[in-house]
Amino acid sequence: MPELPEVETIRRELRRRIKGKEIVDCVILRADVIAHPKPSLFCKAIVGEKITDVTRKAKYLILNLSNGKRLIFHLRLSGTMVLMPLGEEPEKFSRLVIQLQDRQLLFKEPRVLGRVYLLKASETPSNLKGFFNLGCEPISQDFDLAYLRAKIKHRRARIKSLLLDQHICAGVGNIYSDEALFRAGIRPLRRAHRITNEEMSRLTKALKDVLHDGIINFGTSVSDYKRTDGKDGNFQNLLYVYGREDEPCRRCGSKIVLKKLGNRSTRYCPKCQK
Repeated sequence: MPELPEVETIRRELRRRIKGKEIVDCVILRADVIAHPKPSLFCKAIVGEKITDVTRKAKYLILNLSNGKRLIFHLRLSGTMVLMPLGEEPEKFSRLVIQLQDRQLLFKEPRVLGRVYLLKASETPSNLKGFFNLGCEPISQDFDLAYLRAKIKHRRARIKSLLLDQHICAGVGNIYSDEALFRAGIRPLRRAHRITNEEMSRLTKALKDVLHDGIINFGTSVSDYKRTDGKDGNFQNLLYVYGREDEPCRRCGSKIVLKKLGNRSTRYCPKCQK
């Protein structure tokens, strides 16, 4: 958490409210969340600049600035962005405060795993390699059956593990991979090279559909994720398997199974997923 739908929800909400706004002040409350450049240089480089757009790449949130630089937020497991009125005390776990003309933008991160990067157009810092080596997002037109087949057809890894690989399915994490596999009727422990073309076709569609549904429903609030106004998303109310271990399957009534796959947990229905 958060995954592509959560970051896209944040992007859409921020874009409506902060595009075109000037950054008038910056306060770093926890220096180690500033990954690039040095914290001592960070605020000086953004104060006085305007936010020209708010974009996204996989799970990364990007504020484009008027000086041609990009402010990149990697939210990791528990990062959130919060908009608050000027003058209010920053909420607990706020690590960075960006003050605009009429409001303040907080980067909150309880676990202090998230990071913030300020990049010039040509910069590719070594501690942000993952950003520059992403595969296709399943919601893009380039992600189709041919793409997925080329990426997984000869792989002996478990299909769930490959869906979590950001070089293959950019923006997908534990929640949406579990849900997509359920929709496609594929057990997450299956070896990728044993997935048939018909199953891969179903999985391609399921990935696209579940991510779109997550976006429409403002993301999934099952842990720390909140929208920019502090409200929950809605997609947790529509989950079939994620977080529902030992509960009855909404389709067949079988008990949802929880298994460990490496250091990650995965859920599935033993009857609906072959």
